[in-house]
Amino acid sequence: MCVMNKIIVIIKWEISRILNNWRKAAALFVIPAAVMMLALNLFPFLINYMSTGSFSGRPIIVVDATKEFYDYIEETSDRTVYTYEFISQSNYEHQLDKGTFVDNIRKGCIYCVFQKESESISVQYNRDSAIMEDQALSFIEVVLDSFNATQTEQRSDVYSIDSFNPVTKILNYRSQANYGAARVIPAVLVLILYYCTYSLMVDIFASEKDRGFWNKLIMTPVSASKIVIGKLAAVIGLVSVSTYITFIFLFLSSWLNTSNSSTSLIPFGLLLLPRELFVLILIIPITAYLCASICLSIIFAIDRMKDIIINLQMPLIFILLDMFFQLFYYDVPNWAEFYIPLHGSIAVLRAAFMTELSVSGFILTATIELLVATFILARVLRKEGYIHGRINKRT
Repeated sequence: MCVMNKIIVIIKWEISRILNNWRKAAALFVIPAAVMMLALNLFPFLINYMSTGSFSGRPIIVVDATKEFYDYIEETSDRTVYTYEFISQSNYEHQLDKGTFVDNIRKGCIYCVFQKESESISVQYNRDSAIMEDQALSFIEVVLDSFNATQTEQRSDVYSIDSFNPVTKILNYRSQANYGAARVIPAVLVLILYYCTYSLMVDIFASEKDRGFWNKLIMTPVSASKIVIGKLAAVIGLVSVSTYITFIFLFLSSWLNTSNSSTSLIPFGLLLLPRELFVLILIIPITAYLCASICLSIIFAIDRMKDIIINLQMPLIFILLDMFFQLFYYDVPNWAEFYIPLHGSIAVLRAAFMTELSVSGFILTATIELLVATFILARVLRKEGYIHGRINKRT
């Protein structure tokens, strides 16, 4: 009991020391989440500018729309997924003759042409642009397929879902939004988590070691191992809270993204059910424990402060590369991914967002990361001579 009390005192002291400094608190809890959210929300505008030369998305130009399509758009206008410009068949033919059609296509417009004779819909866009193709396919899936499904239900006398039911709307958005967010948010959370861990570990361990204060600290009546564990627990607690706050920022960003562009990295309607939220809450401190142990091993393996900083930044490169890989990876994580420490956390979160995570997959990743983190921590403590109360005098 006395041992736990000493560790708790160290945890409280470290947390209060950081929180009493408003700059450190802001750098830990607010700035990383705000900067990342800003970057993710600016991404669609940059993509629009690169593909169309305009920061704003172009409207869908609907040619000779039927009354049923007009009604469908009005009924679903609260989604505000796309903006529309309705023109007649004669206007469309005039644009073809004058070359306006080609100019609009090059600028990033998508034409939705109702061909009433053949009872078909033609979607026309710049096929040389992968971005425009992605936007066109998204429009077909989100709008036209849903419109056709609605028409089929009405012809078959199937009872349609109440359009005013908020639960139905949320769940309808959730599936697509969660799959889109699964490509971004898990890696972003782990990236922010490691960044905050690395920043705190530099302040709590590396700077004290560099100033010589650490050698004085371990000479106190409290054993060195308890000091290390207490400081690590403080880091894990603070970093976990910071990551939860980042997730709240990203969640709010999703629900504020009413434009829901197909290039949005955080689509509108993100929602985690209790089981998925529980997985997120549990995996974050486990990942923080692994990151803190990795940082600790680097700090105590190297003497020069500059070299410590450089080596602590190396895992950031790995996570950044992983994040870019996730952007173009649309499948559910396979079993091999759950065996990779650190990446396994991203795989668990990704599968949870997709509602494809099994209990065994979570247990596997959590067990591996806990074992790896504990092994690294024990190795550092043993190497430094802290486990058996011996102090290894290092020059």
